[in-house]
Amino acid sequence: MAEKKVMRADEAQVMLLDKMLEEIRLMKEEAQTTARIIKEQNPEGIVEPLAIVHVTTRRQVIHPPMHKPWFSVSLTNDGPDDCCVIVNTEKSSTTPYVVRVDETFEVDMGSARIDDLLVWCESGTASLRVRGVR
Repeated sequence: MAEKKVMRADEAQVMLLDKMLEEIRLMKEEAQTTARIIKEQNPEGIVEPLAIVHVTTRRQVIHPPMHKPWFSVSLTNDGPDDCCVIVNTEKSSTTPYVVRVDETFEVDMGSARIDDLLVWCESGTASLRVRGVR
C-alpha cells in the first residue's frame, strides 16, 4: 500500500491562498474586459454636424472627424438631384441606397461601427447634410 504524505497546515494554507489569488487575478482581467466592451457600446453623446457636402458624379469618401467611428449617421439630401450612399465601404455590399431630394437617410449601428460613407450622384449634383453621433 502506498504511503500517504501528510502536508503541514501552513503549507496547505499558502497553496490555497496562491490558488485563490490566481482566480482573483483572472476575475479582475475578465471584469476589465467586460468594462471595456460596455464602454465601447455607450455613445460619447457627441453630435458631429459636418459642413454641407457637395456631391457630384465623382465618388467621394466621408470619414468621421478624428477617425472615431460613429454610432449613427443621418444624411439629408437638399438636392437638386438624388444621390447614392454606401455605409462602411469595406464591410458593405456595393448596392447603394438612393437618397432622394428632401429625403433623410438614417443608420444606427448600436455601437461605434460606422467608419466611412461613400457618396455620389448618378447625374447632376446634390447638397448633403451629414450628422454623425459618436
